[in-house]
Amino acid sequence: MNSMLQTVFRLSDVEVSDAQDIGNHVEVPAMHNGPLYRTMFPQFNTVTEAQKEQIIRWYIEMLEDAFQAREERFLKACSVDGTPVGFCGWTVIEQNHDRQQAGEPRKREKARKASWLPDTLDVDGWVALSKDLKAERCRVLKDLDSICRLTFMAVHPKYQRQGIGSMMMQRICEETDQQGRCAYVLAAPEGIPLYSKFGFEIVGHVETTHGAITSMFRPSRRPS
Repeated sequence: MNSMLQTVFRLSDVEVSDAQDIGNHVEVPAMHNGPLYRTMFPQFNTVTEAQKEQIIRWYIEMLEDAFQAREERFLKACSVDGTPVGFCGWTVIEQNHDRQQAGEPRKREKARKASWLPDTLDVDGWVALSKDLKAERCRVLKDLDSICRLTFMAVHPKYQRQGIGSMMMQRICEETDQQGRCAYVLAAPEGIPLYSKFGFEIVGHVETTHGAITSMFRPSRRPS
């Protein structure tokens, strides 16, 4: 990893208290132009400041839930003043283990904070796209096991193309390779070059009215 980049930006684990800064400074600004966000919020060009604040607050509460649940791994990239400028998350899917556990009673999930929805959210569009994305993921991964699935990858637009995404991807891929896992991501258009750089291959697409979300797979490998 570039030592100068390490000096300017630092990777560290995420705490629940980081949700507000990550939601405000990274997640929402980074995804604003992507097909997922624009499908969810089709009035993105005409929302008021109050509606924007409502959307951000919703994302922050969902991030808090995810950070508290600890079912995924998260990293943040911070500038020298400690402000988050990048954020990533991933989870490991052990499908054989999940099938073995399917008949066992599951622990009751903690109630979600974000039980409300923003006024500008197109619920039908969100649900329909979520189903299409799940179907594509299942199509690619159905016969595989021990999969690293990337769930978040975001860099504030002001800090993009400065190596932050590569720094986060390198950390994820190193861990994935050490465990001999394959990896999978559903990529927004601007993320495709980054994932391709780290060995992901395009295996499918999910079309939306705001552009395609690309299905990308990285075969398992062991470090040399």
